[in-house]
Amino acid sequence: MQHPEAAKVKAIKFNGYKIDLSTNLKGKPVARLYKLLTAGKNKGEYKLIQGYYFGTDERRIEWVKEQMNNIKNRIEDKLKTSAAKKDAISLHTFKAGDCLYQSWGYDQTNIDFFEIIEVLPKSVKIRPISQIVVSEGGFMCENVKPNKGDYTGEVVTRPIKAWFWNKGDEKPNFSVSNGRHSLSLYTYGDKGVYQSHYA
Repeated sequence: MQHPEAAKVKAIKFNGYKIDLSTNLKGKPVARLYKLLTAGKNKGEYKLIQGYYFGTDERRIEWVKEQMNNIKNRIEDKLKTSAAKKDAISLHTFKAGDCLYQSWGYDQTNIDFFEIIEVLPKSVKIRPISQIVVSEGGFMCENVKPNKGDYTGEVVTRPIKAWFWNKGDEKPNFSVSNGRHSLSLYTYGDKGVYQSHYA
């Protein structure tokens, strides 16, 4: 049963977030921060991020202002980073003939190699190639390198992605998106990269 002095819940909605204002059973001011879910089975619903009660209404007002300011700054930083990534794509150094690789797997490490066939303004055309075992690393593992020119599949087009290690970095890093995986430039020469398997 709600406390007779409990205030009616009020909500502040902004930028995909919501702050509910109420009082608890002891009459203390409460604020709860929610985020609007934009994907998944609960899309369109709000998820509770944090909630507190405060000694005074003034302290709750300060907290609400802090949260709104923090969210505003995060959104602005995200927009700036997104714009910087788009601008940085033109600075990539991928070229036709470069080899790319992806590493994936749960209980084992699988390596797939690709060769860049053509470079477009914001993407590359790649083709899968076979691998060469350069050294045995022990039980069911080895180092492998790309077998350039030995194609094992058809040409596909994949987008170039730019990213930064840390906030404020000026020098971008580049990769090629390949569905759930990311392709990196192969730079290991004859040393190869580690691969493991069960059969």
